[in-house]
Amino acid sequence: MDKFTIKDIAKLADVSTATVSNYLNSNYAKMSSTTQKKLAGIIDKTNYHPSTTARNLAKNENKTIGVSVADITNPFTSPVISGISEKCEQYGYKMVFTNSNNDEQREIENINRLREDEVAGLIIDPVNPNNNIYNQLSNSFTVIVDRQSQRSIIDTIITDNMKSVQKMTSKMLSKNYTDLYFVTWPLDGISTRLNRYAGFNKATGYSDNEHLVTIPYNYDSSKDTSLEKRIKIILRDPDKKVGFFTMNSRVLQEFLKATQKMSYTYPRDFGVATYEEFDWMQLMKPAISCIRQDSFAIGCEAMELLKDKLGTSYNSEPSPKVKTIATQLIIRDSF
Repeated sequence: MDKFTIKDIAKLADVSTATVSNYLNSNYAKMSSTTQKKLAGIIDKTNYHPSTTARNLAKNENKTIGVSVADITNPFTSPVISGISEKCEQYGYKMVFTNSNNDEQREIENINRLREDEVAGLIIDPVNPNNNIYNQLSNSFTVIVDRQSQRSIIDTIITDNMKSVQKMTSKMLSKNYTDLYFVTWPLDGISTRLNRYAGFNKATGYSDNEHLVTIPYNYDSSKDTSLEKRIKIILRDPDKKVGFFTMNSRVLQEFLKATQKMSYTYPRDFGVATYEEFDWMQLMKPAISCIRQDSFAIGCEAMELLKDKLGTSYNSEPSPKVKTIATQLIIRDSF
């Protein structure tokens, strides 16, 4: 049978094409949960994807790239955008930028708005790459960066999260630490956090969550002292040599604020290392050991890949791939 169309999906579900279109664009306001489940099942069974033919005809005439990021305040984001921007300028593309502010519904709206504007292609740093909206984006004009979907459907640029954390944790273990702890935002099924935690567990051999320290989002120590209490319990035995690995730079900042508030200092009272490097870490005394990821290179690579896609005419959906950007271990005197 030829490739399924929206009309085919509507006929199978006994709904209008407008209902199918609303579902594909994650507009569920006037749709029952029963209809949503029925459409989800049909789309999954038929392996429906948007047609690439019309996109192939239009994308060569449009020189605008749509960029959607999960959180503009994330230090990771700015160099990624800079990398995309540099390559856009090099290849004669314009860039339209949107920020989802970690709001999944806003991300859906941003992506739909960019699609309505008929941008040539999309580069997305997603809030939730497992959202249904990503099933409806063609791999012929979309690239995802940072977070991975549970299903491989769109080309994704990542860093070697698991392997690099495993290596850094092994370096810490070589310093004869009694216990190591992984400090993170809530894992929430997010691939970067899960993969970094998996690397930590591979190195340590821990098989439970006793060595997991979770910091709530928007942590406010004036109202919530759970982090300070947990750290105090961990560090109560002076005979133990304890180390902490933090999931990223913002988690590191929250962690250090809590330890300084309780008059703990590294490396006297504990060792510390983190994922991500920023200049301020070198100003700390001593400087912080870290995993250096090249966020600028991620942006450049994403735009290079998208440019190649936009220059290719596809007869069928291209197979999705994951490209890993190497990281570098920077060992200092923080542990």
